[in-house]
Amino acid sequence: MQRLTLTQHIRQAQLRHPGAQGELSSLLTQIGVAGKVISSKVNSAGLIDVLGSTGVINVQGEVVQKLDEVAEETMQDIVGRSGHVCALLSEERKSIMEIGEAWRGEYIVSYDPLDGSSNIDANVSIGTIFGIYRKKSKDPEVTRADWMRPGHEQVAAGYILYGSSTVFVYAAGDGVHCFTLDPAVGEYILSQENIRLTGACKQLSINACNAPYWDPWVHDWIGEIMKRNDQDKRRVSGRHIGSLVADFHRNLVYGGVFAYPADRRSPRGKLRLLYEAAPLAMIVEEAGGAASSGHGRILDIVPDELHHRTSLVIGTKAEVELAEKCVRDQVKEPAKG
Repeated sequence: MQRLTLTQHIRQAQLRHPGAQGELSSLLTQIGVAGKVISSKVNSAGLIDVLGSTGVINVQGEVVQKLDEVAEETMQDIVGRSGHVCALLSEERKSIMEIGEAWRGEYIVSYDPLDGSSNIDANVSIGTIFGIYRKKSKDPEVTRADWMRPGHEQVAAGYILYGSSTVFVYAAGDGVHCFTLDPAVGEYILSQENIRLTGACKQLSINACNAPYWDPWVHDWIGEIMKRNDQDKRRVSGRHIGSLVADFHRNLVYGGVFAYPADRRSPRGKLRLLYEAAPLAMIVEEAGGAASSGHGRILDIVPDELHHRTSLVIGTKAEVELAEKCVRDQVKEPAKG
């Protein structure tokens, strides 16, 4: 069987676009290189004293883990010096990181360097999520117009999952493709091409412990899904890993839906639009699924700040549309009393 590497696959995709100059292809390859370095650190974390927290609280109000810092530094060193990037937008930074003239390119990369990092010490799957935009303004500096943009303007998005194996999944307008890192040769090898998220929802990923804080529509939505399970057959199973990237990948492979709805504690939602929701939304739509805040398409939301948060329902299209219907029905209900 022919073994197609990530670099070869990206090169083939580039040849289908006559005007392409190869910069995006090279950038995707460099993100893959950063993933290899992070994967190596994750796999040896217990041996090189990078488990546990740094004691620092980041801009999100979360405790920074040692591997968070490793992943952030790796993305800055490799992607920031790829020669194709003019700015990096990181979940871990208060502001954008503009790239110096010597390394400056035409793309902006938004990323969560290590999603699910609270699970590191328990050896649960974690990952790196990224979205790529082409610089919009003609100003030599990076302006707000360059990054305050809806997700449908992304030219590519993807993630690298560090689990039982390391996989690189990306979408750039030609479908969703998955590559598995072969540690023996240090290359990502194509393992799943043109992934499609179709058919019935088999898995529901949601943190049920947040139920006391949910709006009524969430209970209605889950109730409608759970009705499919009867004495004859259990058609939907609950699967919640607690790492967004891991939950998303599982649902992409098996067919399912993930939800982190806004609630009374987080009325705007908890997940970050630029670093998590928008990149995964691009991937899920290319795979035939959908992503919504409950009030509309994730890829149509324009961020109003660098760390814009959002509610998220993402996965099989029918379940996302059902969630939006439940939200509309809740709004229609007359107030009681």
